[in-house]
Parts: sequence; C-alpha cells; structure tokens
Amino acid sequence: MPPLPLAGTRVVDFATTRAELAGRMLADLGAEVLKVEAPGGASARYRPPFEKGREGDPEASLYWASVALGKKSVVLDVQSARDRQQLRRLIACADVFIESDDPGTLSELGLGYKDLVRENPTLVYASITPFGQRGPKSRWPATELTLEAAGGRIALQGDTDRPPLPMGFPNSDFHSGGQAAVDIIVALNERELSGAGQYLDTSMQECMVWTLMGPVGWAVAAGCDPPGVGDDRGDPADLSPIARLFPRLCECADGWVALSMAPQGQSQGGGVLPLVMRELDKAGDLDEALTRVDWDRWQEEFHAGRLSDEVVELAVRRVEESLRARTKAELVELTLEHKLRLGAVRTTSDLIGDTHLRARGFLHEIAGRLHPGSPVRDSERSLIAPCSPSPRLGEHQHWVETWLKDGSRASSRGSGARGSSDGERLGEAFAGLNVVDFSWIVAGPTMGKTLADHGATVVRVESSRRPDLARRLPPYKDGVEGINRSQWAAMYNTSKLSLALDLSKKEGKVLARRLVGWADVVIESYSPGTMDRLGLGYDTLSEGRSDLIMLSTSLFGSGGPLSAYAGFGQQAAAMVGLHAITGWPDRPPCGPFGPYTDVIAPKFGVCALAAAILDRRRGGSGRHIELSQAEAGVRFIEPLFLDESVNGNTATSRGMESDVACPHGVYATRGTQRFIAVAVETAAHWRGLCEVAPMAAFSDVSFDTLETRLGQRERLEEAVRRWCAEGEARDLERRLIEAGVPASVVQRPTDLLSDPHLEERGFRQTLVHGELGPMLYDAFATRFSAKKTMLHSAAPCLGEHTEQVLRDLLGLREQEIADLRAADVLA
Repeated sequence: MPPLPLAGTRVVDFATTRAELAGRMLADLGAEVLKVEAPGGASARYRPPFEKGREGDPEASLYWASVALGKKSVVLDVQSARDRQQLRRLIACADVFIESDDPGTLSELGLGYKDLVRENPTLVYASITPFGQRGPKSRWPATELTLEAAGGRIALQGDTDRPPLPMGFPNSDFHSGGQAAVDIIVALNERELSGAGQYLDTSMQECMVWTLMGPVGWAVAAGCDPPGVGDDRGDPADLSPIARLFPRLCECADGWVALSMAPQGQSQGGGVLPLVMRELDKAGDLDEALTRVDWDRWQEEFHAGRLSDEVVELAVRRVEESLRARTKAELVELTLEHKLRLGAVRTTSDLIGDTHLRARGFLHEIAGRLHPGSPVRDSERSLIAPCSPSPRLGEHQHWVETWLKDGSRASSRGSGARGSSDGERLGEAFAGLNVVDFSWIVAGPTMGKTLADHGATVVRVESSRRPDLARRLPPYKDGVEGINRSQWAAMYNTSKLSLALDLSKKEGKVLARRLVGWADVVIESYSPGTMDRLGLGYDTLSEGRSDLIMLSTSLFGSGGPLSAYAGFGQQAAAMVGLHAITGWPDRPPCGPFGPYTDVIAPKFGVCALAAAILDRRRGGSGRHIELSQAEAGVRFIEPLFLDESVNGNTATSRGMESDVACPHGVYATRGTQRFIAVAVETAAHWRGLCEVAPMAAFSDVSFDTLETRLGQRERLEEAVRRWCAEGEARDLERRLIEAGVPASVVQRPTDLLSDPHLEERGFRQTLVHGELGPMLYDAFATRFSAKKTMLHSAAPCLGEHTEQVLRDLLGLREQEIADLRAADVLA
C-alpha cells in the first residue's frame, strides 16, 4: 500500500479539549502524533461520557476514546525544568506543534513560538484559544457555551418562546480543532514552497462565526438581523409567510421528521405538499377547498398571494396527518423515491443500526468499541490510516527517545524548497496550483474558496441557465434581488474566477474537458453519477493524467442505499443525529440552525484535499477523494455515538443541562430579546460569580464542587435567572468577566459586525465586488504569520472572467471564443 499523505509528518500535540480533534484528524491522514500529557493525564480524559460504571476513570472516557484515536501518549510535566527541556527537544525535531493554553502561558515557560523557532525554523506552531492571541477579549475566560454565544450561533437557535439554545453537544472545540487541522496542512504546503515554518493563531470565536452562513450576510448586505433573530424574535407577525405557516418539524409514527414543503431544486411540481395532495386526491379524500388548487404550481400561487392562509393551513394539517401515519424508515424511502426535502430525525440508536453506514463500511470496531470512521475515502488507494485505539496514559513513553535519536529528520523537511530566492515570502500555500470548481451551495464552494484564498487560481464553472441555488438566497444587497447580489453566495466564493459555461451542450462538455486538462485539482458537488453522465468522471478526466486530484462531495456519498438522497445540510443534520440532541427535554427537538453539515464537512474535505496536494508535491500521484457530508456530521458527535455503542445510552435533547458546568444557561436580561450566556465550571468561576451575584443562599464551601452545584441545579439556575433579568446584558457581561466568570452576551449578527474585538483582529476585509461595489467579507479564523494577504478578491459575478479564462488560461483565439458565444455555450 502506498504511504498515507501525511506519512513522515511528526506532530507534538499539547492541546487541551479546545483542540484535541486537530491531532486526531492529522493522525487519520498518516501523521505521527505524539500526545504530550501532564502527569494526571490530558483534560480530555476527564470529559464525559464514560464507560458505564467507570465514571471519572481517565482510561474510560469515551470523549477521549474519540479524540485520541491514532495518537501516542507520553507524560511530561512542563513545570519540571527537566521535562520542559525534553519537550523542547521533541518540538525541535517535529514538523508541527499544537497547543491551546491561554495566551502567554507557554511563552512564560520558554515554550512560545519565538523561543522554539530558533531551534526549529521549519516548525508549524498552531495556537488555538477562545478569542485569539490579541484583542480586547483575548484574556477572557470562556467555555463552550459562552463561545457559541460570542460567535453568534446561539442567537439563531431554539424555540422563540424560551431563551435561545446552544448545540446539543459541545461543538466549538470540534470546529476549532478541525479548522486548526486544515490550517496546519495549509501551512505545511506553504513550507514546501518557502522552506520555513510559521505561527498560526486560531480564534475559536471566529470559528463559530463561520458556522452561521447567511445571517452575517444580512448584517453586511441589509444592515439588519435576519427575520426572527433580532428584536422581532418570538413575534410571528414579523416572520415571512413561509416561516409562519409551514412547520420545519412534524411528528411521524415513531419520532419526528425535519422537512421543507418546497420541492428539491427549482421544479414546481415536487415537494412534500403536492405529493400528499395527489395521494389524498387519488384516495378521494381531498378536502373541497384543496381540490381547487393546482398543486403542481402551488409555490407560484402562494407567492402571488392567490392562496389564502386558511387554505395553506388546511393543506399543512393534511400533510401532518399523512406524516403521522408513516414511520421514519417509510419516510426515508418516500424521500428517495420522490426526491423530497425531508430528513428523518434519527437518534444515535438509529445510527448504530443504519444499513447505509454499514454498507459503506463507515462503522468499524476498534478495541471492542464500534466507532464511526472517516467521511473521506480514496477509491484508488488508502487515504485514511487504520486507527490504533486511544492510548493509555504514558503508553508510548519510549517514543521520546525514538524521536530524539532521529531528531534531524523532521527539521530537514522543505530544505529543497525555493525558499526566499524567488523574492518576498507571501505565504501563499497553493501558489501555482490550478483548480476547476464545479461545486455549488456551501460545502463544495468552501473548499474551492480555501484553495483560492491561499493563492491557487480557481475557476468556478457555473451557468445562468442553472445558477447556483446560493445565488438566489437572501440577503441581497439593498434588498434588490439579482443573480449577483446575494451576500450568501458571495461569502463562499472569494478569490475565484467565474466562467459561464453551459454543460448541457456538447461544446460545453468539450470545453470543460479542456479546462480540466489545464487543472491540477477538480472539485465537484453534483449528485452522485452526474459528472460521469457529463463525460467528466474521474476515470475519464484522469486518462493520461496520473497527477490529477479530484474531490467529489455529496450528501451521503457515492455508494450505499442512501446515495441518491436529495436534500441539503438541514436534512443531513436530522439524519445523522445532530437534530435530535438540540432542543428542550420536554419538547420536540428544534435542531441546529441552517444546513449545519455544510460547515462541518469542508473541514474534513479540505484536510484530505490539502494533504493530497502536499503528497503530490512530495512526489506522490493524483487521487480521487470522496467526501460524505452526512458522515462528517456523525464524526462531530462521535462521543455520543460511542455512548450508544458502548453503554446503550441514546442521546436526546437536554436544553441547557451540562455535565461539566453549573450554573450553565442562557438568561434573559433587560431589553427586548436580549440574553447572556453564563457557564460556571470551576471553583474559581463559582467564587467569581458569588462576588457579583446575590448567591448568599449558597455560601457553603461545598458549592465550590461541581457535584454539589449539580445537586442544586434548579435552585442555582433560578437565582441566576432572577439576577440577570434585572441587569443590562453588556453590563452583566463586563462584571462577570472582570470577576473571572465565563460569560458572553448572546450576540446577534449585527452585534458581530460591530464587535470591537473582531474589528481589532481584522476579521473582516473590504473587497470591491463587480456589481455591488465595496463590501465586507469575513476573513480567516486563523492568522498565518507568513501570509501577507488573507482574501485576494471579492466573489465574482456570474461569468465575470469568462473571456479572461478562455483567452489567458486556455489560450483560445478570439475567433474560437466568438464561435462559442454564437453557439450559446458561454451562458
């Protein structure tokens, strides 16, 4: 078997739970990851869930079992001068060092980047912290809950008659660890060109901002929050007719189903609503008021105001009756048959027995536990390492000497690179790389954007005859609709060129083949089989091109019973268990906001893609990578999956409850729909809360312990709730932070736009759009010390660079271009 793409890459992993996933993802791709633990073990060993009957045992944490697969464990005490020197020596012969301590902590121990780079100038040093290394919030205490609030996600979720909700399982750690893994491999690619390492500063808050998708665009393009997110939260009168009349969740015979009444794609006749109406009509059970409606054109009638609310409400009730009579499995089959936008709200129990995941070989046993596997795979050869079990504490202590004996190997990496001989170092990891991007919506374009933002020449192929759905999604600049006016689409396509090309025409396919001949990398996110039907499948494109790298991504992957499943990230989130765990325990789940798997999948996809590029640069060949977006979603709840597979505990919605913090909640404050998130994990946090809040009733020293506080959870929560209700959100936040208590105002998208911390960190760039003029764009969640420019250009208008691509990149003559226009191919 050929070596894995990161084979030979040495990683010293000194991360806390904030970024444990980074080392795991690098190990998946073949890196040798040495986990350096304190004498008592890494913090992740004490994170629930645990094997039943072994609660608190550092060898029995299922969280650890998830994030530590493939790693090797050594124990070093950095408070000891001897061990600290051992760690320095290990890092001196490593390619990558990962840490997530508070800013300045390691520098005080002589383990900061400036201390280490002198001994190892090729080192990629990655720091992952709540708010980054600089800025007014950089030293703020933070937890999962407060980071979700600071990053804007909580404001978008939950039932509107109660406080907004966080994700049902901590995800900021995983988003941040995943982003760090991506950026580490990007930096390793840059090192191949420059011969030097660099420092990476990742902000967890900014990682969470990048999970929001459209809502930040509302603040940028429309100057307001999306409907139902600001002061109008909880006011049905202010919602759009679609949001007001059509449910996002319905009951079925054995649970719940998340759905959109609208059809998949742009056809009028599809969708749940017309399907049920036809079924009722055929059975002679359609209400008279509903027989007068052309259900094949109901959307047009509805938006034109020709369907009354009463008729719509009656139709929705009949749909709900139909769904209640069917099981989740029956509805999945119905969805496959009719290409509905519907996702059964499946639980971890459903996932364990899922025939699709088993058919794809996604589930596999490691050390007697059933784990989810990798969401990326390679049809030609292995891409992902067969994982070794999570290590016992200090199990690989002998590896310290092994590394030190071979200390020169890693630091020589990149010595044959161009270095500074080509002029000033710009830090562009993918400079000189040519990419064709056939993807659309969010997941695929995000991956193309990453390559483009880091210097690749990326040509996005699209057509006005079948435009990317994202180009039709609000918000629009100044509220004016148009194919080039969606800020949603703009966010995910920076630094790219746009080629208008009709792939339904023979000449379009021929030109696409010619374009791929120019490219090093191809990205596509069409339904499985589409590229083959267009004559653009990997087998065809790679003929005579052993160096071609192609990434194909779809909702459920290209094989297995659900490969043809239609839908977007909202449906995938329901199908892989993310929906079922987010909500209140006494109510149906509400699920995460937006197409949530679309912001998870690219982290795995870019890691695999960047690793494949790195491997090719080191003499490897091309490959075809497949990414299942749904399987990526499962990986973000892997500890809960293990709790099911090991303990038989099915994960459900828990509202604000936490196993690691109390008080822990989102509390209403003075002002219209204003909330603050507060999370008390440690004794120091608790004492800080008691300094500023009236907690005299809980003055006993026993409340320093989490166990005591959890036993009095309801009383504590009520006391904090009453106190917060009398205060102003920003003032409460200031007082709590000054007392050392993790807290954050639940920031809306408009708050993020004016956040002074994000502004000081330069999180946003102004770029000039071809139609909209100067516009703000979110930049990177990681600052690369070697990179001079983050985003290179605004997202393109559709077809903006057609002639440039044909003339300058493909070398077509003016007459050839004119002939293509005459054949109506360039549209």
